Amino acid sequence: MEQELHYNFLNTLMFSGIIFGVTFSIVNLLNKNKNSKAKTLLIITVLSLTLSNLQYWLIDIGFRDKYQIPKVVYVQFELLILPFFYLFIRNYIQKKSNKKIIYLLLFPFVLGMTYQILAYIMDLERPLLKKYNLIAEILTLSFSIILIFLSFIEISKFEKLNNKLDYNKIGISTNWLKYSMISGIILIILWILTTQLFYNNNNPSGIKIYYPLWIGISIVIYWIGIKGLLELRVYYERRVIRNTYHGVQEHKPTIDKKNSKGNILFQQLLNDFENQKIYLNPNLSLDVLAAKYNVSSGYLSQIINKYSDEGLADLVNNLRIKEAQNMLLDKSFENYTIESIALESGFNTKTNFYKVFKKLVGLTPNEYKKVQNL
Repeated sequence: MEQELHYNFLNTLMFSGIIFGVTFSIVNLLNKNKNSKAKTLLIITVLSLTLSNLQYWLIDIGFRDKYQIPKVVYVQFELLILPFFYLFIRNYIQKKSNKKIIYLLLFPFVLGMTYQILAYIMDLERPLLKKYNLIAEILTLSFSIILIFLSFIEISKFEKLNNKLDYNKIGISTNWLKYSMISGIILIILWILTTQLFYNNNNPSGIKIYYPLWIGISIVIYWIGIKGLLELRVYYERRVIRNTYHGVQEHKPTIDKKNSKGNILFQQLLNDFENQKIYLNPNLSLDVLAAKYNVSSGYLSQIINKYSDEGLADLVNNLRIKEAQNMLLDKSFENYTIESIALESGFNTKTNFYKVFKKLVGLTPNEYKKVQNL
């Protein structure tokens, strides 16, 4: 009697993640116009996660047993996931990886595949093979833990070097990387628990005990793929805006030296806003400006309030929103994300941008675009 394939809700859920991962990888690899090294490394990470789950899915539904596929055909994609994500992190934070690092990261995969082929050729007895497989799985887990630890170190070093936001540098979001690493830790804990239960002689569930781990991997595939590409897109859009839109104007300051000292300072501030666009620096504050003009923050606040109808925060927000309005209506940035425009307008977060935009314009950014394009 021909063996049938076994489907259930959980392995169907796994399959949906596999379909997403494969589609995501193929579509983005074929989109050569927007490819970059960081994007390629991200796609390989997602593809490794996907193919790892695909192999387990084929085993779970009984495909391998039905078609008598040799176990040697199994590829240890799990030994490629974190190495490529680690390389992606280094590239994302603009840190180069030489060939030595790449070879070291890929060596465990080569070693694992060599062991698998030798074990198949030697046709080890089941008790001995189970013992060796457990050792191999422990080594794989240890390697994964080390890479997650190294990833956190890389992110931490980057954040310490860039804790003072410089407008001349395009900010890079790292929180989502840390969330990804935390997800990785949770998956490793699941991996350890399920491995312990799987190799327990009293395990009645067999390979199905790995369902929580596989479904967790499916969720991570969605998260890393979508969030990673979005962050890369925002970064590259900001780089284009920075290079083509924000140019320091070559206007000479128009300051009347006959005016009072306070008025001269206020005129200098307005000139710097107009010519240098210092309001685009999201780290701008009263203290930063006071240090720039070598005066106290209290004195600068008095000068702004005296010669302007609004305080520094309102003055800066109005200028930032005008900048954002110009970009929103610029056909060159028609398909750019609101987040890219928000960050390049001088706001720290998209949420704050929406709040201020709605307050000053009376519409959301998307509503504003629609109204202006009617």
